[in-house]
Amino acid sequence: MSDDLNLLLSNLNVFYRKLQNYHWNVTGEDFFTVHEKLEEYYNDINEQIDELAEHIISKGYRVFATMKEYLEVSQIKEAESKKIHSDELWKEVLEGFKVLIENCIKIKEEADRENAYTTSSLMDDYLKDYKKKCWMISEVCKEED
Repeated sequence: MSDDLNLLLSNLNVFYRKLQNYHWNVTGEDFFTVHEKLEEYYNDINEQIDELAEHIISKGYRVFATMKEYLEVSQIKEAESKKIHSDELWKEVLEGFKVLIENCIKIKEEADRENAYTTSSLMDDYLKDYKKKCWMISEVCKEED
């Protein structure tokens, strides 16, 4: 479980930077709305990063703590440091949340098998959050099609 928890932590850290990058570089007529929403998302992720890292440590596992470690295993790729139109970035953000959902499901299933109730409960919280965000972003993406 340690590897799976650190994979989720790595994905969260890279996704945090990706969201912040998009927050700084978004363009489009809906700039203000998207800029604000991305800040909300990366602030939520930042809280989860701290919560998850502390959870990993509390279980007696070694926690990944460097960008080098995160980038070596992350399934989410960094965004380029360049302007991006809001229409383009939502698909990327949606894919990031879908990766996090897959990670959480795997960890939850493993936690349930091992009777690791606090880990399972934490994944429930994250799944609820990520699935709601995916639903909302999917509605935005439908409008663009």
